[in-house]
Amino acid sequence: MSDLDKRLTDYYQSKTLNSSRMQAILAQSQRARRRRYYPALAAAAVLLVAVIGSWLGSWHQYSLKNQQTTLTLREAAMNHATRLQVDVEAGSLSVLQKNLNKLPFNLVMPEGSLYERLSLIGGRYCTISGNLAAHLKFTDPGTTEQYSLFMTPVATNLKSVDDSAMQIVGVDVSLWQENDVVYALAKSSVHSQ
Repeated sequence: MSDLDKRLTDYYQSKTLNSSRMQAILAQSQRARRRRYYPALAAAAVLLVAVIGSWLGSWHQYSLKNQQTTLTLREAAMNHATRLQVDVEAGSLSVLQKNLNKLPFNLVMPEGSLYERLSLIGGRYCTISGNLAAHLKFTDPGTTEQYSLFMTPVATNLKSVDDSAMQIVGVDVSLWQENDVVYALAKSSVHSQ
């Protein structure tokens, strides 16, 4: 080591910071370090709030959708269970359509082989979720079980219903959409008869 290097080393080693100045420098350094993380923390908090808000919004929409589906299923089950008389006795869909002339839609049977074996008794006006609907009554000639088929065009409040099925107070009821029509099929549960 040269003489100059030795003198510089000795000079700087003899210099010390007093304790209060050292504490101030360390505190300032820690504050600066924390401030660097504030934007990242703020961004993470905003992201967390957005994710939670989105999740809550989705859950709320799902809850409303599920609630509307359940209400619609319950209404169809109740309409079936009351066993109200038909407004029009008819053995064919065309006769029923002609006589239920206040319906703003055409009666269209859903797909499925079930309807080929059932006999149409007739139909009546009803509502499904506040929308004018047709309540068609069928009987199964082999078992004499009665079926109720409800149909109404997809309306704003029915866009949120899911295809679903459940048993409600002794009635098996299913709900689905097909070709812009909401259908509900109900029949008394076998073990409740």
